[in-house]
Amino acid sequence: MNRWMHTIAEHYCRMRACDDGRPLIILFDIDGTMLDMRYIIYNVLRRFDQEPGTDHFDRITIDDIDFHEAHVNGLLDRLNLSRDHQLRFFYRYEPLFLAMASNPYAYVPFKGVFELIRWFQGRPGTFVGLNTGRPEMLRKDTLVSLNVLGARLGVGFSNDLLFMKPDTWPDSIALLKAEGIRYFRDRGFRVCAFVDNEPENLAAVAGMEGSEEILLLHADTIYKSDSRTMPAHAVGGNVYDIST
Repeated sequence: MNRWMHTIAEHYCRMRACDDGRPLIILFDIDGTMLDMRYIIYNVLRRFDQEPGTDHFDRITIDDIDFHEAHVNGLLDRLNLSRDHQLRFFYRYEPLFLAMASNPYAYVPFKGVFELIRWFQGRPGTFVGLNTGRPEMLRKDTLVSLNVLGARLGVGFSNDLLFMKPDTWPDSIALLKAEGIRYFRDRGFRVCAFVDNEPENLAAVAGMEGSEEILLLHADTIYKSDSRTMPAHAVGGNVYDIST
């Protein structure tokens, strides 16, 4: 079993052994943690080429996308796109990205993540919740896409176990993730673990009072925040397989 999966299995068993009557919950971020955002970026690049009939990204593969969606300018530099072509791209990039991201059927999950979630959902007194920075207006689309992806594996997600960014939220996404922990605690859950790809989100949770028993897991995929903000005790990995 790879280290971070071994760690979560051991931590879960320890918390089950010291049951205090509250149900356990494992919390997952969505984008970049459960869902591989490289495919959204890849499809945006291909769609951009289709509109004017260009071939800027014709040779790009999924493996070439090793950056967060906010850092696409590095790819343009590597491809030596002219300043004029870069300006044209950025004019269209955000609208294309938002359109692609709003399609509930456009997402691809990381291999093994739904199998891991099914394993936890099959344990007695154990729940899986979602702690995401996605805005409230995407609640329906989020549940549709995740439930479509999880259906063939017997995995489902419910509205009451989904925490999203309120329309009036004034602060950072990192602070929102801490608020998500409070949301589930206030509903009587004992938070066992939190999985997120952004180091600063894990740092925000680590700074909360009473966070000592929450196992922090870093989905080491692509992320935007500074890796130096990662809590020293967070455990990282990118292979979701609790059986090996």
